[in-house]
Amino acid sequence: MAFRFDQVGRQLERQSTGATPPKAFLPEDAKERFTDGSDALNGYMPGYSTLIEIFASRYFFVLNGCDYDYESVVTMIVRPLGWGCRVAFYLSSALFLLMAYLHARNPLFEYSSFSRERDYEGALQDDPTDIFEWFVVFVFCAWCVAIVTEVLSYMVGRGGAARPYAGQCSAFPFVLFNRTAIASNSARCCIFATLFVFYGLFAFAAVVAVRTAIAHTFVTRNVFFAIVLAAFTAFQLLGALADSVSLGGIDGLAVMNRPASWLAALRMIVVMPVLVITSVCFVIMSFPSYS
Repeated sequence: MAFRFDQVGRQLERQSTGATPPKAFLPEDAKERFTDGSDALNGYMPGYSTLIEIFASRYFFVLNGCDYDYESVVTMIVRPLGWGCRVAFYLSSALFLLMAYLHARNPLFEYSSFSRERDYEGALQDDPTDIFEWFVVFVFCAWCVAIVTEVLSYMVGRGGAARPYAGQCSAFPFVLFNRTAIASNSARCCIFATLFVFYGLFAFAAVVAVRTAIAHTFVTRNVFFAIVLAAFTAFQLLGALADSVSLGGIDGLAVMNRPASWLAALRMIVVMPVLVITSVCFVIMSFPSYS
């Protein structure tokens, strides 16, 4: 149920034709990294790792039983679970937009402002003075930053420098949890442009869905949208956690694509704490009778 990274290095040596591992397959910072006897954090994270990436790698360390030298069942479960939650978040956002447009009363832009100062029919009063509106706007901005940085990490990963192995894992380009660089060929630019639009549309759908959930939760105290927002928060947290346990190792983000690794670490260490804390406080503030 577990394996050691040094064992993987020795296996690569045995599979190669000579005494050294197949270096053409590995990136520059991994050619000697995983076969020279490095252990603990030195063997898990490649050289020149940033401080924020090292902090994010500690989630792997804790979930892995305080050890960097093997991968436990817990981390094996967290990784696909988080990626599945990420796919669920974006696909449910797109499905939500489609269902909203097919509904007789479109809830997407029903409330143009987050203010609660409205009359019986839901229209804004002449001089709204909702003192909590600034906090609701801040929560929405935190969600926008989380979504943009997440989608940007995929754009950076897919459009990064093509490695010798790039074509092996990019045969299915329209996969949300695939950050492998697109293979170098005549269609590379066209594929990246298509992926840019693809990820951009999903980001737009997610932002609109989150804004709708925030507006209805705050303005009308809609319990259904509060549950939707809580589910979205859990999806984002698990997705970021899956990225943080995928930073190091012989096939981690830090080896495959350094900018994508840095963005994933930034989301887990900086963006997600702000997102989770403000979202929880927002739901409690929206339903004071339950607090």
